[in-house]
Amino acid sequence: MLPIVTARRLIKVKAFRNYSSHPNASLSESSEALKHVNEEVQSESKTKKVVKPGKPTLDRDRTFNLTYAVASPEKIDAVNKLLYASYHPDEPITRHLGLFKGDGSIPDADRRVKNSVHRNLSLFAYDRQGNEIGVCINNGYYRHDFQSILDNEYENVLDPAYKPFLAIHRELRSKNTHIFDEMKTDKFFCISMVGVDPSFRGKGVATDLIRRSVLLAGVLGFTGVMTEATGRYSQKAFRTIGMLKVNSVEYRDFEFEGKKPFEDMGEVHTDIAFMKKKFFQSCLKHIL
Repeated sequence: MLPIVTARRLIKVKAFRNYSSHPNASLSESSEALKHVNEEVQSESKTKKVVKPGKPTLDRDRTFNLTYAVASPEKIDAVNKLLYASYHPDEPITRHLGLFKGDGSIPDADRRVKNSVHRNLSLFAYDRQGNEIGVCINNGYYRHDFQSILDNEYENVLDPAYKPFLAIHRELRSKNTHIFDEMKTDKFFCISMVGVDPSFRGKGVATDLIRRSVLLAGVLGFTGVMTEATGRYSQKAFRTIGMLKVNSVEYRDFEFEGKKPFEDMGEVHTDIAFMKKKFFQSCLKHIL
């Protein structure tokens, strides 16, 4: 049974559960939904229980007094600054293909980010001085565009060197078109990229952004959350909030244009995994 405060807040946010009627949430709708998420997190943090040793949890350190807001389209430069500072250099596929060559060097990724940000589902974390120190790029996929969006990106690629990146994502996604029927939903909230200012790494910012993104998804009416985790560390982070691995594509076995571009990826990052989470109201107790 949910705590009384949680149940009351869930009643308050039912007004936001009409997202399925429109492909994009308005900035005001997402901002209002995030406000309720932040209130819920603050309320639960005041009554949190001591966690048993050995139990996997998210970092709940609140000493940095961070605030959160929807990453709006006019903030795209700040979004890319964070992604190029931390996400792109370390993302396993990008790194293996040698795509990162400094700021603005991955135009196809920039275009994907821009399109996602326009959905008004992505989140910023701010420090107490009001500086953006973290970003989580989120998107919404519907049954009818789940595969076609990625196909369109592949067919209209800007840099041919980026094609293997898109190709392996296409193969993974084609293996999971059944997910809509399995989860009994026509839409999925997708967590795509997380970037954190290097000076704030290891302090729970990334996991907190993921956590709030899942809660935002629930407030906006999504019952399914997904991600395509490309490395061991990201898969571990998503498992922490209860996401389950559905299946994966092994890097060493993936073929593209008669070659195996990821055959020598190494032993640390072995596959790209499709992960899912069914959002129930009771999920709040675990995620918070």
